[in-house]
Amino acid sequence: MMMFKKIYISAFTLMVLFCSCGTEENAPGESGNGGNGSEGNTEVTIRMMTYNVKHCSPYIPGIAEPDIDIQATANVIKSGEPDIVFIQEIDRNTKRSNGVDQVMELAKLSGFANFYFSKGQDYQGGEYGDAIFSKYPLRNTATYDLPRIEIEGTYVGYCTLGRATVTVEGRTLTIANTHLATTQENRDVQIPFINETLQNSKYPVILGGDMNATPYNSTIQTLDGYGFVRSGKGLNLFTIPSIEPTKELDYICFRPADKFEVAEHKVITGTNASDHLPVVSILKLK
Repeated sequence: MMMFKKIYISAFTLMVLFCSCGTEENAPGESGNGGNGSEGNTEVTIRMMTYNVKHCSPYIPGIAEPDIDIQATANVIKSGEPDIVFIQEIDRNTKRSNGVDQVMELAKLSGFANFYFSKGQDYQGGEYGDAIFSKYPLRNTATYDLPRIEIEGTYVGYCTLGRATVTVEGRTLTIANTHLATTQENRDVQIPFINETLQNSKYPVILGGDMNATPYNSTIQTLDGYGFVRSGKGLNLFTIPSIEPTKELDYICFRPADKFEVAEHKVITGTNASDHLPVVSILKLK
C-alpha cells in the first residue's frame, strides 16, 4: 500500500520569523576581534555534555513508565562536570511528571543558573521538549521548529533546534541542541534545515543532541558532509540503552574543524537515570 505523506516545510526566512527570539547580531563582542576576545592565543577548554533524559525516568525493560527521579538524573549530570549540557526529552508541568517543571528543577539540582527550553509540543497539560543548561549566560536564544513530514500509520513527533550564544573566557560560540525524528524521511529534511540555520553563524558552532541515527546512517553521513566534526568519530561508543548499550545515537560535533581540538570524548556508563547514556566531550578552543 502506498503511504500518504503530508509535508510541512516552510521557507527558511519564514521559519525565522516564528522562532522564539533573537539573532546573533546583537551578541556582545570585543572591539576589533570579531567577538573572540583579547585572549585569542590563550588555550581555552569547554566541557560539553549531551543527554537524552527521558523525562528523568530510568530504563527498566518491560516497564513503560518507571518512577521519575530528577535527583538521580541531576547526579548523573554532575558526575560529568559539564560546562554546558544539551538536554533532550524533558517535561514542564506535565501530568506524568506530577506537574513539576523539570527544566527548572533539574537545572537547579545540577547546579546551573542559566537554562533555555525549546518547546516541541504541548503534552498532558504541560510542555515537552529540549533544553540547554549552561554555566555561562545564554544570549540570543532561539527555537526553530524542524520540518515535519506526516506519514500515514506512523507517529511523527515534533522536533526543534534550540540555539544560543555563549562567551567562554573571551571566546564567543554558537551552541545548538536538537533531537531528530525517528523516521528517515523526516531526518532527511531536518538535517539540511539545521545546516542552513547554522551556516551563517559568525561564531564557531557546537551542535549536539540525539540524532536518532547510527554513525553509518545517511543522516550522520550528511551531517559529516556539511563539515561538522563528531568528537567521538571512530570510537564506536554506544549510548543506548543505558543497560548493555548496543547503538550510538547521541553526538557532540563542531565546525569549523580548525577552531576546535578534541581533548577527550567519553560516554558515562554505569548509570540508569534514563534509557540513554550521557556523552561528554572536552573541546579545546583554538
